[in-house]
Amino acid sequence: MLISLVAVLTVVAAQAPALPAPQGPLSVLVAPPDATGTPSHIVDFAREHVTAQLESRGVRVIRMDNVIRKMPATKRRALLRCKRTEAPCIEWLGTASQAEVVLVTELVRKPQGYRAGLKTHAAKDGALIAENFVSDVLEDSLLDALTQALDVVLPATLRALRPPPPPRIDDVPPPTRVTRPGPSDPGSQPTPVPSEPALTQTSSSARRWAWLPAAGGVVLAGVGTVFYLKAKDRYDTLETGGADIALRDSDALVSQGKNAQTVSRVAFGLGAAGLVAGAVMFLWPEDDPPAKVVPSAAVMSGGAMVGLSGTWP
Repeated sequence: MLISLVAVLTVVAAQAPALPAPQGPLSVLVAPPDATGTPSHIVDFAREHVTAQLESRGVRVIRMDNVIRKMPATKRRALLRCKRTEAPCIEWLGTASQAEVVLVTELVRKPQGYRAGLKTHAAKDGALIAENFVSDVLEDSLLDALTQALDVVLPATLRALRPPPPPRIDDVPPPTRVTRPGPSDPGSQPTPVPSEPALTQTSSSARRWAWLPAAGGVVLAGVGTVFYLKAKDRYDTLETGGADIALRDSDALVSQGKNAQTVSRVAFGLGAAGLVAGAVMFLWPEDDPPAKVVPSAAVMSGGAMVGLSGTWP
């Protein structure tokens, strides 16, 4: 029984997929630059600049000096003189350095300036991975041009040899299931929100304008008082003057007194109607529209008549 269990576990372990080994930093061999017509001091500066830039970006740099240090002189010369533009030379450099990538710097001197750039090759087969070149570069701008080329070449190389891992199944959220309500299940109905009661109007429109007819009534009452005093003055003149007043003057005083008395009565009547209309508008209930009350006055022989007409509740 124990032997069978061990055999089953062995088979399952053999069929299980092997986990990928954790990848460390990218290892790059900085090969001798391919420099044609370039002074040696510029070549050395360019190689050290590229090496420093790679190390600052987390790349494990393998220097050519450390690779050829333990080689015999004949093999060393042959390795340094191999054509770095051919795949066999790149494979030989990769085998000797145990690097993943072989980086070749190119510096070609021309009449208009330098042609500066970088190329990365896969060490296992010498295949080109990425390259970038800048033409017509002045001598004092060579280092900047190499930095610009490295900004293009290194990300492309990392994408080719260090692709991002695929997302794990555990990290993918499960799909959301949406349940539709059946014919017998109407689903959850939204709870009605009670509406707030409307604000009650505190005052009616008729009450706001009640002062207008009341003010007119007060003004008319004042006018009536003035003409009443004028008519009384004419009456007193006739009473106190007696026979001393000429006939023509007495007729004029009588006519003036009658006219003033008539105007006074009409003014008093309209003033009273205005006061009544203002009181009705002020005291009218707020719920119902105000009554359309129209004051009226009429002058007749021997007096005047005052009334109100309109719609009453």
